[in-house]
Amino acid sequence: MNQEEKRNFIKKIESLVKPQDVTAISFLSSFSKSLPKKTQHKFAQSGKKKVPYMGFIVDPYSLFISFKITNTSAAQEMLPNGYELAETSLFKNDSKFPLAIASVFSTRTSGFIGMRVEFYIIARNKETGLLSWIICDYETNTNSYDPKNGFCGYTCDPALYTTTYFGKLLVDIKNRTNNKEFIVSVDLEKGDSRELDESLWIEGNLNVDYGGEIKSDFSEPFSLIFDIDMVKEAINIPLEHVSIKANTYLGNIIDPNKPVNAIIFPYSQHFIIKQDLQKYAVKNQKDLDLQIKSFLSRTGFKAMSGDDIKKPIYRMVLISYLVLISIIVLLLIF
Repeated sequence: MNQEEKRNFIKKIESLVKPQDVTAISFLSSFSKSLPKKTQHKFAQSGKKKVPYMGFIVDPYSLFISFKITNTSAAQEMLPNGYELAETSLFKNDSKFPLAIASVFSTRTSGFIGMRVEFYIIARNKETGLLSWIICDYETNTNSYDPKNGFCGYTCDPALYTTTYFGKLLVDIKNRTNNKEFIVSVDLEKGDSRELDESLWIEGNLNVDYGGEIKSDFSEPFSLIFDIDMVKEAINIPLEHVSIKANTYLGNIIDPNKPVNAIIFPYSQHFIIKQDLQKYAVKNQKDLDLQIKSFLSRTGFKAMSGDDIKKPIYRMVLISYLVLISIIVLLLIF
């Protein structure tokens, strides 16, 4: 893409994210939690067919911390069927070994806005041969959906993720239900830019799946569609400027207080998830470019909208109101 196409790509993704619609969608998500999990899954699948694109924007400063997997057999058991552990690295030309990664980011999407902490195992899809990011656990301060838990979210309090005027990134996450926590501080002024490993950051994002704590029979891999220049490099934060005060995630497969690398993306990252995309349809940069061109040229498609939720609610309220008025009239007459 040239610079004008890149700007149009970003602008079009931003247009898919409207806070007023997210508010209504969040309300529906809270209501849907009471439905059976199979019904929730069918509801989610139906929505994907109607709405082809979901905007997914990660704002600065997204943090990624990698850990060497020390218990490979336990890590393999956490993977969904069809995957095997893979050796990789955050940076180009670094030594490769089995990795788990923790990520903290603030996101704006077509369906939710808020903070997320995600924990991944990097694996290889046996069918495609592609590296894959396997989400094994997560916390969030907003609504969410995953194949195992259905519509859920609001899992952590505190849910601190912020930067300070003195150059620190502060993370303080605690899930009080299971007593898990992740407390980290990073000095943002101490890093230098480094080139990232293409197989992990490009290939890996073309196949994202669920495992570990959220492994499910309903799980389906999905692809992120993005400008590859966005993940060419990031800020490497020396480990002496990364302080992990607490980490109780993935402790069965890593040393949770002994990271390998830490990086920061100091700019927004713009992705789309093509919800009606056939599984494994995007396998390389050529496929990625075709999806980007299709998105840029496509018009008139349906986007996630709060009106789709508000209208039936308004109708139910109106019907209830008319029924109530009718009952009152009947009581007055008789």
